[in-house]
Parts: sequence; C-alpha cells; structure tokens
Amino acid sequence: MYRIKLTARAKKELKNLKVVYQIAIAAAFEDIKENPFISKPLTRELSGRFSYKMSVFRIIYTVNESDKTVQVLSVGHRSRVYR
Repeated sequence: MYRIKLTARAKKELKNLKVVYQIAIAAAFEDIKENPFISKPLTRELSGRFSYKMSVFRIIYTVNESDKTVQVLSVGHRSRVYR
C-alpha cells in the first residue's frame, strides 16, 4: 500500500471544498493508496502525473514507486484543476 502526501496547494484546495466533497475525496484517496496506477496517466506538459476522476472533480498526483508514496498535487473541479 502507498502513502498519500498532499502538497500545500492540494491541502488548501481540499480545505476550500464542501465537507461532503472532502469525504468523497478521502474515500478516493483510499482507492489510490491501494493501486495508484488505476488512473489515467496524463500527457504533454503534465506527463508523469495521473488524474483520478470522480464526478466533476479530479485528483492530480504523482507516484514515487521507490518509497511507495503518492504526492497529491491538486484537487478540484475539472475546469480548474489542470491549470
């Protein structure tokens, strides 16, 4: 199982969401911990990152296999998260 680490940006974005969305995203973190490669790998300037889709929200993260960590870079609505 992998560990989840949130960047300062991801923490701020998560804090600004409604509690109901925070709970859903926490559940998604559990899925990502089990298998971080279930998500779609991103391309071009976002190469090396993954996007976990849940409804209109996205979780953008990187995976470090050597120390079994997932670093969450951004969490939010799909219209803003890729910026």
